Amino acid sequence: MTFLRPEILTALILLALPIIVHLFEFRIFKPTAFSNLLFLENLKQEQHRYQKLKKWLILLLRLGYFTGIILAFALPTIPEQSNIKQDAPVYLLYLDNSFSTTAKGPSGASLLSETKEELYQWSKSLDGNQINWFTNDTQFPNQSINDFQQTILSLSASPRQLTPEQVALNAQRMFAQMGASNRHLIWFTDHQDWSVPSNLEGIELTLRSLIAADRTNICLEKASIDRADPDQTRLSVLLSNQINEEQSITIRVYKEDELFTQTGTKLSPGQDKIVDFDLGTLNKFKGMVTIEDRGLGYDDTLYFNVPPQPKVKVLSIGQKSNAILRSIFDENDFSYDQRALGNLDFSLIKDQNLIVLDQLSSINNALLGALNEHLLSGGGLVIIPEIEALETSEQLLNEFKLGRIISSNRQSRRVIEINAKDPFYKAIFEQNVADFQYPIIGQSFNVNTQLSTLLSFDQGTPYLFGRDGIYYFTGPITGPGTNFDQSPLSVITLIQLARQTQIFPELYYPTISESSIENQTNNASKRSVLAGTLIADQVVILAQKSEQIIPRQQQMQDYISVDFEGIDFNSGHYSARLDENEIGGFSFNHPRNESHGSFNFPESGATEIKTTKNMDNAMAMITQNVEGKQLWVWFAIFALICFMAEMFILKQTT
Repeated sequence: MTFLRPEILTALILLALPIIVHLFEFRIFKPTAFSNLLFLENLKQEQHRYQKLKKWLILLLRLGYFTGIILAFALPTIPEQSNIKQDAPVYLLYLDNSFSTTAKGPSGASLLSETKEELYQWSKSLDGNQINWFTNDTQFPNQSINDFQQTILSLSASPRQLTPEQVALNAQRMFAQMGASNRHLIWFTDHQDWSVPSNLEGIELTLRSLIAADRTNICLEKASIDRADPDQTRLSVLLSNQINEEQSITIRVYKEDELFTQTGTKLSPGQDKIVDFDLGTLNKFKGMVTIEDRGLGYDDTLYFNVPPQPKVKVLSIGQKSNAILRSIFDENDFSYDQRALGNLDFSLIKDQNLIVLDQLSSINNALLGALNEHLLSGGGLVIIPEIEALETSEQLLNEFKLGRIISSNRQSRRVIEINAKDPFYKAIFEQNVADFQYPIIGQSFNVNTQLSTLLSFDQGTPYLFGRDGIYYFTGPITGPGTNFDQSPLSVITLIQLARQTQIFPELYYPTISESSIENQTNNASKRSVLAGTLIADQVVILAQKSEQIIPRQQQMQDYISVDFEGIDFNSGHYSARLDENEIGGFSFNHPRNESHGSFNFPESGATEIKTTKNMDNAMAMITQNVEGKQLWVWFAIFALICFMAEMFILKQTT
């Protein structure tokens, strides 16, 4: 026979109290003879023997029902024969410390704080044992009690969340390292996206459920920047929510820790909302967006960094449109260069953002190969055809799969439509463009294409169309009979074509690395670039307060490529320093996975899953093997019989 709550057996010490009380009643007094009562001597001796027997019987009954009650609360059990043959049980703790456990619990503190306190108090009752446990971040095999107490008190929430299968896999690995056969996993979880793992072979699972008092939450989901209009940079912030009723909230934007702007909005339950902010003419902006709500705290702040806008590099191959191109691509915002095809250095192409083929009469395979590599690296291409070079124009259309030429048009035609709904023009033409001054094109091709048309002639035939960074004019932009170069539309269109080829660093990056943990994380790139040049043994250092990180880095043509893969960051801003000089900066935010998902609790009565309300009970279930015949009822009945017998004896003597 074993006991599920053996610590209660210490109460058996209290059985000494009724024994001491009864011993006082059996004290021996010195008799004093009294002559008139001598005839009662024999009667008194008989009553004394009866009273002494009754008191001993009452003492035994009291000891019996006190013992029965104590043993009943200790939960006596007779293990089954199969359990007796098992090895000693080995337990392993898993504590889910993901951000979802920072929700408020019944006491008003976070679920994680309540769990840390429970485990700390439980560890104080252990005597010389080592604890095996793990969290979403770290494994702690064979940790001493003192180390466990220090670690559990300093444990913080993590942006990582392990899937149930990953938890079971980690448990299998740790049990294998311990050489344990009788395996018991105690799983502390709030049940976010929880299910019974399929790979729990040989492991007895005990769940310690963490139930939040309130799951309402508002989340700063993500932010994006629209630079289509350089004079009116727009910051768009997406908010998601899990609220039960309409709620008003204030959103604040800070620049360098100073309030830049703020606005209020109303949120409807379960409906996402985008809030826009005008940041004005923007060259550099290190900022953050904040809200206040009663839910999770980690998703109430979103850091972002807008780096200085570099000049757009434009290379024009050809010279017929050089005058208009040079005037539009001024030196303030662009780095413009023009070369003839005959003296072109092909190595220049890979360093450009935009290549313009300006009415070339011929083209060679070397140039086509360099252009394809340029497009694969994210560059842009604009083709202005030479009407007299039909074969070259058809070759370019076929090479880049843009369409085919139906016929040539030698008569002037007016552009009559701007596709203002296309993202290319949408941010520029916010009003009606019906009264716009449309240009005239002297000669053009009639091209059949399936691609998006941006500017159209009559009957819907395209003047400018394209896709994925490749755009094709069906006629010249300057020359006899053409006044496109004199129209404001030429400036708007060509600048937009160039700006679309710019590659900006991300506004922010995820704090955790996909390679450092088997988990789903934000799919955002973990590579970026910095303007600068590394000399000799110089390295770029990312610094946040006292923390310094040296990421993998490589010197490219005129910039430094920085790789964040394999590195975990804190949320917030990091400055990029080269020697003592700050050459840029990056922002990092925790992935928002924990702000979503469902909470799946096991079905009641699931026989393969044991549940517990505290750690003491879980340990008792494991160490004593709950499977078997329960005897506490019989001890309770025994205590009741003893009590009733005592009451009967006492009643007979009154």
